Amino acid sequence: MIVKLHKYLLWGSKSEMDRFFMLAQRAGFLEFIGLSHKKAIELPEDAKTILSAIKVAKHHFIHPKESPHHIEPLLIAESILKLNGEREKLLEEQRILTAEISRIAIFGDFSKNDLAEIEREGKRVLQFYCMKSDIAREMTLPPEVIFAGTEYDLDYFIAINKERTQYPKMVEILIERPIGELRERLLASREELARCDADLRTFCNALPLLQNGFNDCLNKYTLNLAKHDASTPLGTALFAIEAWVPENRVSALFGLLSNLSAQCEEVAIEATDKIPTCIENKGLGKVGEDLIYIYDVPASTDLDPSLWILWFFALFFAIIISDAGYGLLFLAIALVIKWKTPRDAPAAVKRFIKLFMILSLFCIVWGCATASFFGIEIGANNPFRKISFIHTLASQKAEYHLEQKDDVYQSYLKDYPAVATATDGHDFLVRTAHVTEGRTKYKALEDFYNNILLELSLVIGILHLTTSFCRWLMRNPAGLGWILFMVGGYLYFPVYLDATSIANFTGLISKHLAKTLGLQLLAVGPAIVLIASIFQGKKWMSIAELTNGIQVFSDVLSYLRLYALALAGMVMAETVNTTLGIEAGVIGTIFIILFGHVINISLSSMSATIHGLRLNFLEWYRYCFEGGGRLFNPLRIRKVK
Repeated sequence: MIVKLHKYLLWGSKSEMDRFFMLAQRAGFLEFIGLSHKKAIELPEDAKTILSAIKVAKHHFIHPKESPHHIEPLLIAESILKLNGEREKLLEEQRILTAEISRIAIFGDFSKNDLAEIEREGKRVLQFYCMKSDIAREMTLPPEVIFAGTEYDLDYFIAINKERTQYPKMVEILIERPIGELRERLLASREELARCDADLRTFCNALPLLQNGFNDCLNKYTLNLAKHDASTPLGTALFAIEAWVPENRVSALFGLLSNLSAQCEEVAIEATDKIPTCIENKGLGKVGEDLIYIYDVPASTDLDPSLWILWFFALFFAIIISDAGYGLLFLAIALVIKWKTPRDAPAAVKRFIKLFMILSLFCIVWGCATASFFGIEIGANNPFRKISFIHTLASQKAEYHLEQKDDVYQSYLKDYPAVATATDGHDFLVRTAHVTEGRTKYKALEDFYNNILLELSLVIGILHLTTSFCRWLMRNPAGLGWILFMVGGYLYFPVYLDATSIANFTGLISKHLAKTLGLQLLAVGPAIVLIASIFQGKKWMSIAELTNGIQVFSDVLSYLRLYALALAGMVMAETVNTTLGIEAGVIGTIFIILFGHVINISLSSMSATIHGLRLNFLEWYRYCFEGGGRLFNPLRIRKVK
């Protein structure tokens, strides 16, 4: 629910200002509007330090039972940053040492002092070189140059001369420390790093304490910021500030001021004011609220779409998945996650689990309605199929053609003469049986199922868009015309295409009446749009409003993606079960089926999430959502969730 906000001017004695803002922060329903336009207060250094430490702590193992609760959060944060700095230095030192060891390992271990003694006593200079192996093979080396070995594509050499000498195409290697000393230092640095990591983990285990400490700093900061925004029109005598107040908290505002030397007065909202959006939801409404923030924040003038988005997203998700078996699998996973989730888990995690369970249940219900279970080919006479919603509609459609003896009946009669003796719709469907690749198929059953699912996608789209127009009907009366236009199109176009719609074969409306009424609605709808636009003062722009018919028509067709994606998932599941792995043996077949279903579930879930939200955020939002809002952010005491 989006709560209307009122704008109030609050003023009172300057001596009561600190107490007023402290009580306002505890109450947590006033969003203050700065009047003084002073320079903003910078976030305190203590808060910055703790925030930096929190970022470090989140990357390390957390075991709260071992956290140092007896130390102040700021001291813990400083210790974490200090240890993290030491850790980064040790890691950099190890990187350098490892690279240096790799560079000089070919020359073996020796003592730098012994080498210096040899050079002094022998009055010779020892130098180390490397060069490309392919170049070295083509050169004749001087006698004083000794080959030491090859690593990768480099040859290494040692030269003994009376004085330092440079050789063409050779690179001299300067050895500051011998490999033995480097290895000792590398081992020592690893021990230091292990001790540093142990100390760092101990402090990082206090992450909840750091978060509480940061919230305390942030609460003090926001309190000072609110005080900073207050103006003092009479010097040290009065303070004044404006605030947004939810309509359902106005009485609480007067109660807050009753014990203070302060007053308030509602003031007019100016055209330049950016009114924040105050959304208050509980239960399932809060779950839907999480979904709407994925796309945008509603404007303060919008109607709360939370529950609408939740239910239609669940429906679209289920239609695209179209499998009761997958739904049961989702439900099992959701129950395991709920069982493993601790009671003190964040509220957002609990709401996600609730959303997952809702989607699972919708998938189960729709999968049963379409007689689909892990893509298993269920027999035409199976009770599960016969009681399903889709088969009931298909049987009614078959009975309609059987009674009418129309061109559809004649086409099936030509290919399947047995339908002439069909006694009812179900009998009609099963008499179109034929064997393909060793499996029995039912032509009419498959055709009718696909036609009905396609039509249901369009009907659901029309209903979805109708709810969108209805939500803004008082603001945009032309929506009534577009609703009639969509209904007229649904009634007329099947007759024009010589097709039979669900409304026809279920007896809701005859084809003749559908054609007549549909044409009338197709004409009346745009006329209402034109008249409503004129009354809204759009004048000549009312004609341009009629061009929205193209947009409405394309939006309805956009819901065909529900049928297309559902069909793709069902075909994939059936293919995995019946075609893949036939010649792979028992183990191979099991593996291929499991792997295929995992891939299908992954792709179908991504499609269901993306397109389920897209139909809400684009097609549906287009006619009932302004968006671009900013969430109501009152001065309050923040706590770790």
